[in-house]
Amino acid sequence: MMAGMSEMSRRDFGAALAMLAAIGAKAEGQVAWDGGSLGKSKVFAPALVKQANGSERWVVLDGTFATGEAVSMHESVAPAGTPKVAAHVIKHSELIVVVEGTMAFEHDGVVDPVQAGSVIYVAYGTNHRVWNTGETAARYVVMQMGGDTKKT
Repeated sequence: MMAGMSEMSRRDFGAALAMLAAIGAKAEGQVAWDGGSLGKSKVFAPALVKQANGSERWVVLDGTFATGEAVSMHESVAPAGTPKVAAHVIKHSELIVVVEGTMAFEHDGVVDPVQAGSVIYVAYGTNHRVWNTGETAARYVVMQMGGDTKKT
């Protein structure tokens, strides 16, 4: 199922959402991600990476599920007024959970408004971009799966 990811089962979607929800809070005492196989259960501590456009990215993990699919996850914060990034084509699948704020999702020639609590599915090969459309910061969590996602 994860290879092409043109469709996602309810079970896969639910598992992905549970994983995204688990990283929503940054807690002390978590182990740092060391890469490699995700064969054992654990909690990961995000690492801050500041972006050139003024946004922040909290990198959570890059690794491989025990079932062989590559996975990468990060949380981003885009302050109000952050410049839009260029649209880009992905060679993996993404789930984006908007935790706070309002955003826009441009894809396939359309722009969809996105509210906090919404989940965006970006299919393999989609030319897209997201940006903050609100007057406050937008916080969102991105999970990349399969395709060109880095395997470690």
